[in-house]
Amino acid sequence: MNTADYRSDFAAYSSALELAHYQHRAGFDRELHLEPLYERYGDLFTEDAIDLLQRAYDDTPGYLETERTGLRMLSGAARAGYLEARARELTDEVARRDSQVWVEWLGERLPLSSIPRTISNEASGSRRRALGARWIDAQAECNELRAERVDSFHESSRKLGFDSYLALFTEIVGTDFNSLVASSAQFLERTESLYTSALSDVVANDLPDVRFDELEHSDYFFFRRMSRFDPVFPAQDLLTTYFTTLRGLGIRVEQQENIHIDAETRAFKHPRAACFRINPPDDVRLLIAPVGGVYDYTALFHEAGHAQHFGRSSRDLCGRHPEFLYSVDNATTEGYAFLFSHLFHDAQWLVEHRKDVSPGQAREIVQRLTILTCCNVRRRCASLGYEVELHGAAKMSSERLAVCYSDAVSQSTHFKRHPSLYLTDVDDAFYSAAYLRAWCFEVALREHLRTRYGRRWWSSRKAGDELVDLWNTSSRYTVEELSNLIGLGEISFDLLADDLIATMKEK
Repeated sequence: MNTADYRSDFAAYSSALELAHYQHRAGFDRELHLEPLYERYGDLFTEDAIDLLQRAYDDTPGYLETERTGLRMLSGAARAGYLEARARELTDEVARRDSQVWVEWLGERLPLSSIPRTISNEASGSRRRALGARWIDAQAECNELRAERVDSFHESSRKLGFDSYLALFTEIVGTDFNSLVASSAQFLERTESLYTSALSDVVANDLPDVRFDELEHSDYFFFRRMSRFDPVFPAQDLLTTYFTTLRGLGIRVEQQENIHIDAETRAFKHPRAACFRINPPDDVRLLIAPVGGVYDYTALFHEAGHAQHFGRSSRDLCGRHPEFLYSVDNATTEGYAFLFSHLFHDAQWLVEHRKDVSPGQAREIVQRLTILTCCNVRRRCASLGYEVELHGAAKMSSERLAVCYSDAVSQSTHFKRHPSLYLTDVDDAFYSAAYLRAWCFEVALREHLRTRYGRRWWSSRKAGDELVDLWNTSSRYTVEELSNLIGLGEISFDLLADDLIATMKEK
């Protein structure tokens, strides 16, 4: 196999994988059917394939910068795929068991995946906690399998010649995770006092039957839901709000035949919005099941940011380099997703695009969403520190890891996380780091758009044109590289902290 054949097969595999996940999440297939893909494309994720890509990278002269970047990304994808292939039986077994778990609740049988949404709609703190406890217990049943899966990742990383999973992904992503942890710690320190005060006020007003020092993970779902604002975010206006917003940027969503919006009702359709890169830029699918509410709106806009990014990626660039579409490093596309979902942090945008929202109510919504975002950033800061411990070279006992996880996330968010979630609440490939880097990039990009196109940048077609130019490069550049190319300088937590603190201080 040569690199051209590898790229062709990698694109076909990635496309087929996305389609399978879409079919499952959309409710067409009750179960994921991935075994045929693994069998057909298994040669992509072997040591021989990794060696092939490494040799190609070494033989490519430095002036062919795009080709070298692509080969580095392909090599990273091959290594990540190698780890996943060796752990596949464990991954499939965890997924199979989770899909078969049903929890009895108030005369109903709830599948595991629907429980967070049920909790988020439960106004009673005692009932939230009762259902939350059952949800945690149900997930903990697979912890031994999850631990075996993590051990498999660690063993495979060493087999590839790295001291640890941490060292492997440091090379794949090109991020110094320890440095990011240090910056995260400073962010936690800077935002601690104001976040704690602001969250305490929200709890007093919106969660009156719960004491601040007794907040649990189940209360977070209700806090995130922000249900008292439902009247001004009805389900029937969801797509209209999206279409109108994009029209202000000069983007006619209704004319984008390459981005298919699946809003059909199906019995087994997953309720949360999601985006699937089937064959970008020609086939991108935006899956939604409108129910209304702030969370539903922001989730759609977040996924729409992904859809616009993939749907506007250069056909020529991605045809030659599919690795830019299916990058292991997701920070770039998450940055664009946050740019869209953070429109809800703009009071003027809310007043203009949600006709029933008054200026005072818009400021209140922005306050609540800013506190929620600060909570989420702080949670990812804590998660990253924990993940560095989990995936470092030093071996730690499961009991110690569980305590580290619970202490870190509980203290950072003030919503207690049960120790038994120490493996359930971890994404592969240091996704927490991708989110953190994306948040830092997004706030700098948003400030750039404001400076260049005005306070209402989201109504400027020229701003839309600049975004389209950025999307055209797919994920060819990291957020750090993009920031320098645009002229934003180095991304940092300082601007992110400043932005959140300034908004939380507003009354």
